[in-house]
Amino acid sequence: MDVFAIVNIEAKDGRSAEALEVIRRSQDHCLSLDNCSGFNVYQNQKDIHRFHFVERWASVEEHKEFLSGLMSDPSFIASLEAFTSPPDIEYFDLR
Repeated sequence: MDVFAIVNIEAKDGRSAEALEVIRRSQDHCLSLDNCSGFNVYQNQKDIHRFHFVERWASVEEHKEFLSGLMSDPSFIASLEAFTSPPDIEYFDLR
């Protein structure tokens, strides 16, 4: 059964476009993997600095492995400067 990683993150003031680019790069990488079957990005209408995305993975472990890979990439780590804090991630099953 697939698992859904639901992620909330906020960009620093004036950096929403840059943050969205970081998210899109992560999305492209995720969707190129066999164990990721979905990645939808949502941007808040009232506060363009707030993002929510839903990723569909084969397992929680696969998602955590993906995150570990991102965090070993110095350019990705540097791009996190566009955000106010690390993402808030929760895992859900489809019922």
